[in-house]
This record gives sequence, C-alpha cells and structure tokens, in this order.
Amino acid sequence: MSADLLAPSIRPGTPPPARPPRGWDRPAVIGVGIAAALAVAAWLPFLGVPLSPDESGFLLLAQHWRPGSSLYGNYWVDRPPLLLWLFSVAGHLGPVGHPATGVTAPGVRLLGAAASGLTVVLAGVVAQLVAPTQRWTRRVTVVAALALLSSPLLGMPVTNGELLALPFVLLGTACLIAAARRNWGRDAGLLTVAAGASGVGAALVKQNVIDVFVFAAVLLVAAGGNLSHRWRRVGTFLTTAAGVLAASVLVAAARGTTPAGLWDATVVFRLQASAVIHASASSATAGRMGNLALAAVGSGVLVLGIAAAVGAVLGRPRYQAGSARARGGAPVEPQIAVTWAALGMVLWEVCGVALGGSYWLHYLTGLVPGVLLLVALVRPSRRWRRVLTACVSYLVVASAVVWGHQAISPVTISDDARVVAYLRAHAESADGVVVAFGHPDIVAGSGLSSPYEYLWSLPVRVRDPELTELGAVMTGPDAPRWVVVAGDSVDSWGLHAGATQRLLERHYLEQVAYGDWHVWQHREGGGDR
Repeated sequence: MSADLLAPSIRPGTPPPARPPRGWDRPAVIGVGIAAALAVAAWLPFLGVPLSPDESGFLLLAQHWRPGSSLYGNYWVDRPPLLLWLFSVAGHLGPVGHPATGVTAPGVRLLGAAASGLTVVLAGVVAQLVAPTQRWTRRVTVVAALALLSSPLLGMPVTNGELLALPFVLLGTACLIAAARRNWGRDAGLLTVAAGASGVGAALVKQNVIDVFVFAAVLLVAAGGNLSHRWRRVGTFLTTAAGVLAASVLVAAARGTTPAGLWDATVVFRLQASAVIHASASSATAGRMGNLALAAVGSGVLVLGIAAAVGAVLGRPRYQAGSARARGGAPVEPQIAVTWAALGMVLWEVCGVALGGSYWLHYLTGLVPGVLLLVALVRPSRRWRRVLTACVSYLVVASAVVWGHQAISPVTISDDARVVAYLRAHAESADGVVVAFGHPDIVAGSGLSSPYEYLWSLPVRVRDPELTELGAVMTGPDAPRWVVVAGDSVDSWGLHAGATQRLLERHYLEQVAYGDWHVWQHREGGGDR
C-alpha cells in the first residue's frame, strides 16, 4: 500500500526509521491525570453559586423543550440542539433549585468541570501526537490548558458553548493528525470517521465552531500525498459529518424543532444580527470590545498565541533529516503540514472572536484549541523553552491575581437577584413574566413562564424590532402579570418601541425598581404600591 499524507514513504530495501520512544509512561499518565483533576476541582467551589443569565436560560429551554409554538418548545434562541441536550443532561446530574438569589444547578457546573478536565487530557494527547519524543512539550501544553481553562478572564466558572465545544475540537484534531500519519486503511478510516463526528459535534454545540473542518481542509491541501487516498479521506470525513448532522436534525424534529427553524436560527439569524449590531449597537458594545481586548492581553492568551505561532513557524527547521521530503515521499515535511493547519485553525478562531459582535469574555475560550496546538508544535530548543515557560508562567500568575482580587471583593446581591426575590414573594405560580430585555435568569429564577418567546435581547432587536409581537402578548389573553423593564422605557437601541411603551403604561403599573430594573404589574392584577 502506498504512503499518503503524513505517513512517510520508504523505498524498498531501506531500513525502517527508528520508532520514537513512547511518552505515555506511568509518570506521564499521572501528570496529565493530576492536571485534569485540578481543572475539575477548580469548579467545585462554584457548584452552589447561582447560574449566569445564559446558563439559566439554556437550562430553562432544555427543561421545556417539547413541541410548542417556537423553536425550542415555546422559546427561541440562536443555538444548535446539542447545546440544549447537554444542558438537559446537566439538569439531571443534580437538583435544580430556585432560591431568591437565582437558579442553582450543580449539574451545569459539573458539566463545565467535565469539559475542562477532558480538554486538559486531550491537550496532552495532541501534544504527544505532534511531538512524541518531547515530554517537555506535553507538560507545557497541559499546564497551559489548565491555566487557560481556570482563568476568570476567559469566562470561568460559567458553562458556555465555547467551553463545551472544546473537547470535540481537540478530539477531532487529534483524530485527524493520527489518521494522517497512517496509510489509508481501516485504522485511518475509523480515525477519520471519529474526526468527522467530532467536528460536527462542536458545530452542533455552537455553530461557528467549525475549527475541525478548517484544520482538515488545510491539512489535506498542505500535506499532499496520494490523490485518491486524499479523496477517500475527504469523502469519509464529510459523509460522517453529514450523517451525524442529519441524525441530530431528525432527533430535534421529533421534539418539535424543524430543520428550517434551525437553519434560520443558526445561520440566517447570525447574518441578520451582525447587520443590526453594526448599524445600531449601543456604546456598551464598544465598551465590551475594549474589555475583551484587555482580557486577551491580561489573561496571557494573546501573548502565548503569538509566541507559539512564531515559535511553530520559525523554531523548527524546514526539513528534518530522513523526512518524507528528503526521501522523495510526501511533498511537505509532516510537521510543517500540521503547522499550516494549526495556523489556519487559529485564524478562524480569531475571526470568530472578532466577528462575534457582542464581545463577551467567554469568546476568548474559542482560541484555546488553536493556541494549545501551536504550543505543542514549537520545537523545544533552549530559547523557545524559556519563551514558552515565561508565557505559561504569566498565564498562571494572571489567573491567580484575578482570582485573588475576586476573593477579597465584597459579596453583593445583584439587581437580578433582588428582582427574582420580589417576584417569588409577590407572584403566584400561574402568573407570567416578561423581561424587557434579556437576562433569562430572572425568568428562570422566578419560577414563572414567559408568554414572550424571546428571552435574550438580541433576538428581540433582530426579529421583533417594532415590538409588534411583544405588544400582542401584553394585550392578549395570555398577557403576563409581570413585566420587568431595563430602564425607564422598553425603547432601546435597535428598537422602535413608542407604541409598546404606551401599551405598557396603559395596562401596567410600576411597583418597584432595583437598580436599572423596573418591575411592572398588570393593572387587572392589582397594585400594591
């Protein structure tokens, strides 16, 4: 069988190359296991802490996902179905509570802990694949993974889509590298199948995380090799991905989520949202963009990524003695092909952060797979060992400093929690509530349902900018008893809400305000002010 991709070609009569020493001895396994355990343990103090708005919203949708009037039951969100399936599993891992401070769900945080632990282990696997003789490389890659996943500047301890997609991305990347180093056959085929399934799995958690597809495309082009075998790899990878995607869509359809609705939410809506943000975003968006840039520098992920990219490109000789190129085999030296693929993946990840629009800190988590792969690709010469050691040390110190600052900061009750406490004290179980706009944690924490399908603010601005649907809800037979408004009016950026504000004032009476939140009660429900 002829060699292809990264598998070296050996001429007849040529002695086989020396097998590299195995790096997964007992100390290596113990070391990676300890790092993964630390990544998991970092989440344990937060099991009982109230969930963030996004966590609460995703859990609420997962619990109420059944055939209904909207995309996911009676609610709508621009996310693919695997994310909600994972949150559904998390909801069964521990009791879900609704105290006055918000929603608590240890299972959601355990889900984030599991994703962090798996990511650390897979970072070690990827480092072992690209640098099998360099134990130092694996160690620094694993420590970097642990430091990045433990950093509050990358969103920890919030379980978000970027974090849950990480294991899928690293598993798919590892399978592609392992498959590319083998001649095409059963083993390479099974690894390619696993890569295709992992790649589409990441995209089914968060639709823009197509890192594995980008890595595969660049690797297949850069590696060269046998053309027919390359087409087999492409066909196997894409067929598997298409099959997993089709199966997921069919399962979602059985729960009332239509394929057309998913396409509209995950693709069409994102294009529309980008246009709305560009045209009418508030000053808060620019502020978050500045904070995101500061977090990229302060956390160390930007510095490590740049250093690793330079080291991966310049810190390794172009061709090594005995390489496939030197023997007249594959057109490109194996490590160079992987390096180009890693750079392509990082470029896509940077675009994902820059084009995300809302610039939340957890966007930076999307950079983790590419940065870790580049770290693993750096040739550990004395100079680059010093550089990477300094960068990773900075990651650890930066994370410790931020956690130390948060530990000494006074504990305060958020305005969201105060609104939740008021609703739980004054509302009845049959009441409805609408939050204008965003902060689904208030809906989830109150224990009430919302007759308005949009729990996040961006879908409102894109899909109901005139607030026609909201106005119909407020005056319809299922009008909510409670409306919680951010500010003095429902009018906000991207909205034309004059008529809806008049409806609010006509049918509702303001009861109390907590910070920027104003709680209104339906006039037919009585007023207690």
